[in-house]
Amino acid sequence: MFITIAVIFVLLATFLLIIINMYSDYVSRREQDARLIANKANNIIAECEELLLNQSQVAFSKTLVLVLHYRIIRALRKRAIDPKRREEVKERIANEERMINEIKQTYKDSNAFKAPENDAMALTQLRTIRHLRGILKSEMKSGVPINPTLINKEDRRLYVLVLKVNLSNLIQKVFEMKRLKQSGTCKTLIEKGLSVIKQSGVKDNWIQEKEDLLANMLNGLNAEKKSSAAKPKQDAAQGQDDKSDLDEIFGDKKKW
Repeated sequence: MFITIAVIFVLLATFLLIIINMYSDYVSRREQDARLIANKANNIIAECEELLLNQSQVAFSKTLVLVLHYRIIRALRKRAIDPKRREEVKERIANEERMINEIKQTYKDSNAFKAPENDAMALTQLRTIRHLRGILKSEMKSGVPINPTLINKEDRRLYVLVLKVNLSNLIQKVFEMKRLKQSGTCKTLIEKGLSVIKQSGVKDNWIQEKEDLLANMLNGLNAEKKSSAAKPKQDAAQGQDDKSDLDEIFGDKKKW
């Protein structure tokens, strides 16, 4: 009897220990998942804040600014899973909502394009624009409370901005190759730029101006090439004329 009770006690203790371990693992995993969610949310918030603070190189529209603020709110709600930070998060969300209302009423779009001064700046602009386009697509899938038509319009604007950055950088290289008298490379770059513009199908005053500039430069290079090719023939013809004149003067030596 005593042995039976002892066996039952051991089995119950073992079962209880298993239950405690399972619960402990569950709590540990839940805390770990909560930390991962909070860290991801913190990274998203920091990323959006950095983008909003550094608008010097890429023009932000009202739509884009609103998307970033709504993205911050969505990340803050994920941070609210931590009971210790719920009040802080609640206050922060209220502040973001006030900012959104203010942006809707007062924010004015800036369509000014800042051409990159060098390759490094062009690369920074392109990375930023591509990152912003990725955020737009992500937030649209997440159901951001903004008209999808406006988001698609903003994505198109950013696409055109990528084209402008690339063209601006290419034109700088064209002028540099022209300065170095590397006509072949210069012509290749010009033709590449004109091809990109044609394939894009974008109708924009700035791009039209650059297309006209590249076309004029290409015509100038072709004219220079024709002129250079014609010069040896002219020199040869001039030489024949000079020889004829000399033959006419000195040809009949018997008369001397």
